[in-house]
Amino acid sequence: FRVRAAVRRQDLIDHISRALSVQRYLCTGDLKFALVPNNTLPGAYNGAAKDCSYIIHVASPLATRPGDLVSQAIAGTEAILEAAQATLSVRRVVFTGSTSSVRPFERLLLTYPANQAIMSGKDEQVLALTAETRVPAQPPVPDDAPGFHRYINSKIAAINLVDEYVATQEFKTTHFSIINIMPGWILGPEELARNKQEAFNTILAWLFADLSLARFLGLPADEYPPVLSKTVHLDDIIEAHVNALNTDQVPGKYRSFLLCSDASTGPELMSAVDIVRRELPQEVSDGKIPFVGKLGMFRIGSRTYNQELMINQIGTIKSKLDVTSTERHLLGHPLQPYEKQVKDTIKWFVHLSD
Repeated sequence: FRVRAAVRRQDLIDHISRALSVQRYLCTGDLKFALVPNNTLPGAYNGAAKDCSYIIHVASPLATRPGDLVSQAIAGTEAILEAAQATLSVRRVVFTGSTSSVRPFERLLLTYPANQAIMSGKDEQVLALTAETRVPAQPPVPDDAPGFHRYINSKIAAINLVDEYVATQEFKTTHFSIINIMPGWILGPEELARNKQEAFNTILAWLFADLSLARFLGLPADEYPPVLSKTVHLDDIIEAHVNALNTDQVPGKYRSFLLCSDASTGPELMSAVDIVRRELPQEVSDGKIPFVGKLGMFRIGSRTYNQELMINQIGTIKSKLDVTSTERHLLGHPLQPYEKQVKDTIKWFVHLSD
């Protein structure tokens, strides 16, 4: 493929361009960039999409500050659909959503009945969420509502907008098809992280329970928050997006796929410590992995955390998801298990500079 990446800021383009994996594609001209400072404006992507055969939309507003994420998500999705409609060369559009696209905010709480049933070993009483599951439009929440609440509402709004468009007569006769890809937490090497601290701030913080989800869920800051047991290997995400562009391998006018490993209720996230100690004993022994002491403590910089305490007090939310269609029709193989996700991520982490 030749790729034109639409990016909001020049400094982000510069950051991406430093990655070793993209150097040869920059040299050959197979990777180019288009500045799209505001993707919520009508026609925002029309220029970037010119002459393209495929569009992959991975941009999504995050709850890093107070604000209305729903309107941003809707406007960005509308801009992509507008660009696809205006560009006759486009054959397929791929929207990257999230498992949050099919699950309301309430399902992140330990008190939710389905979560209680699964934690009690009664998951057979819980209907599995599928890629076709949909959540009705959610009531508006304040701009300063918990971050996850605003984020989840935005993902629900975005996929519902795509569904509404797909139901129109215009889509039935249009020149392109649509695929939704909805992953859980993504684990794997983050090439743009230049050192251990940057890696910890991006992909590893939640794995080691440093990233407190409390404020994102509207819980007291000192309360141990639940952890969502839905993860997927970065390699599976990459393969899914590439495969989704192949209209022969993945035929159809409109299809959706969930990507979460260890079906159907996901892994025990806090088993990461045991996985690392078992699979990478030498690295732990050499001090390359920040575990210290006998109680499962770990250290990043000057901060030390008691992993055993975390394991005892953090609740794990185990939603029930059906990924059969993804493994059978999109990937053609089982999703890589949580154990491999953890092992591959930590092996990459230990070779970063301090």
